[in-house]
Amino acid sequence: MSDPLRVAMAVEGPTDEIVLRAAIRSLLPDRELIFQRLQPEFSVAFNDWRGETGLGWSGVYHWCHQTADQGDGRLSEASLFNFHDLLVAQVDADVAGMTYEKGKIDDKTKDLPCKKACPPASDTTDALRSVVLRWMGEKQTPNRVVLCTPSKSLETWVMAALFPRNGVFAKKGWECYENPKAQLGQQPKANRIKKCVGDYDAKRSQFRDAWPQVSRKLTEAGRFSKEFLAVVDSIP
Repeated sequence: MSDPLRVAMAVEGPTDEIVLRAAIRSLLPDRELIFQRLQPEFSVAFNDWRGETGLGWSGVYHWCHQTADQGDGRLSEASLFNFHDLLVAQVDADVAGMTYEKGKIDDKTKDLPCKKACPPASDTTDALRSVVLRWMGEKQTPNRVVLCTPSKSLETWVMAALFPRNGVFAKKGWECYENPKAQLGQQPKANRIKKCVGDYDAKRSQFRDAWPQVSRKLTEAGRFSKEFLAVVDSIP
């Protein structure tokens, strides 16, 4: 029997973690999995998800820099890999249209915004991945890191899992529709969900069961599946 796979996660928020855990369990249905969310941290003092580095993409930015500093400037040298087999790092592709000023970040590099025309989604996600790697102090994706860059956000994956025949996405292009989160509340009342931990957690099994079709429909979901399994296969 294989040893448990220890999966560390640095994500924008707790709902993203729920979906990604479901996807990973779909990919490895027979493997024992141990998840640990490193970003964002839950703040007991404030009873929320702010933690030390904050929520959202700016929280992932600060966490990457902080963790790279612990590895002498490179995330791949950080001590987290002494305790985890791999790291999943998620930043939604809509961040490619942001500025550091909007995230209240003082960064002189100015590699944001890096948004490209869509389709194809990969033009933007490839550019964003280079930005995220710089946050990590890396030039190439480290061997034990899986980047996750849903286009335009992870809610595209949620919509594909729960409402695969949605006409708005079909007309505008699933991975090029700018505001997938807004569509969650536009579904039939009996089925609609909010972007909150309770609603997402209640759909966890549906996310897991739908993942094969999601990864076939959406290129970035397919890339995540392929790259995640490749990293798992490379672990001794």
